[in-house]
Amino acid sequence: MHQHALDRLDRFLRSRGLFAALLANPATVTWLSGYAAPINSGPSPFEGGPALGWYRDGALTLLVSDLEAAAARASGAEVREYLGYTIERPLDAIGNQAAALRALLQEQGGAGGAVGVEWSWLPAPLAAVVSDVLAGVATQRLDGELDPLRAVKSAEEIEKLRAALRLCDVGQAEVRANVRPGCSELELWTLAAGRMELAASARLPILADLVAGPERTAEIGGPPTPYVLQEGDPVIFDVAPRLDGYWGDTCGTWFVGTPTEELARAFDVVRAALRRGIEAVRPGLRARELDALLRGDLREAGYQPHPHHSGHGLGTTYHEAPRIVPYEETALQPGMVITVEPGVYLPGVGGVRLEEVVLVTEDGCEVLTRHLEGA
Repeated sequence: MHQHALDRLDRFLRSRGLFAALLANPATVTWLSGYAAPINSGPSPFEGGPALGWYRDGALTLLVSDLEAAAARASGAEVREYLGYTIERPLDAIGNQAAALRALLQEQGGAGGAVGVEWSWLPAPLAAVVSDVLAGVATQRLDGELDPLRAVKSAEEIEKLRAALRLCDVGQAEVRANVRPGCSELELWTLAAGRMELAASARLPILADLVAGPERTAEIGGPPTPYVLQEGDPVIFDVAPRLDGYWGDTCGTWFVGTPTEELARAFDVVRAALRRGIEAVRPGLRARELDALLRGDLREAGYQPHPHHSGHGLGTTYHEAPRIVPYEETALQPGMVITVEPGVYLPGVGGVRLEEVVLVTEDGCEVLTRHLEGA
């Protein structure tokens, strides 16, 4: 259980006049409890909807399938389980979860006041149960309302992020060591993913861009293909592994031998923008100001800036508040963990993107990633 997160949620609910909350966003559930649902194999035929969290009177109850009950109990939360896998009757995980949710809400959902609900994450059968059981209870939509609460990390969360980011460094080092003519994107991916899993001593959910060559890197990203690396090729590796419910994220651009003069210059400009951006990070700096600084440096060097974000928060998702984008007014605060990732993409020439992760401190920031040292 993450007591710091439960305390923040409790204060938030009280400020909104809510006596309880039904939480369905997997990132919210992990933030509060530490329980992280498995995601490697996609939607499971033995699970209903997402694991649910019911918060009331300072206590969190998780509603999960019987297959996940042991892992959920390891978080320290109270657990209610429903039948997921069976050979005794037809599979009906969503129906069983709906029945379990109905029983929980009938027991605890009434006569206390208004209830907050993360409606957008509820499958229709579960939403129907909530609407039915809480028909006489006022509800408030919580979708997106809890994101700012997750932005400032606790000491425990920072340590989990450090561990995930160390895996990013491991993966980047493996790619950097193996970019050579004749190696394919897929070979690089298997080497990096395998090395990260060995370092973690566990299977890992991993999101990644791994693209090589002038055409693929100029298009920003994509999954690895059988494309075989050639001399002078740029290789962009943007990797985000999840460890213990928390995500890392870094990006490196590596070259097969000597890059073209144009790509070498683009790399130097992006690296300089990244360093200046990191030096600018401090409490009070608005996210849009950091975004503008990075884009401004690239424009001054004669490049069209990246068409994507300039960074984002990390935590129980790989892209969370604050977003480093032109509209974002949020001021950075100590305890936020954000990426900084400028890029330049030149059609017919290739692309360069570099990404580091920093922890905002009281007087600046601490760089948490090491993969670009010596680059």
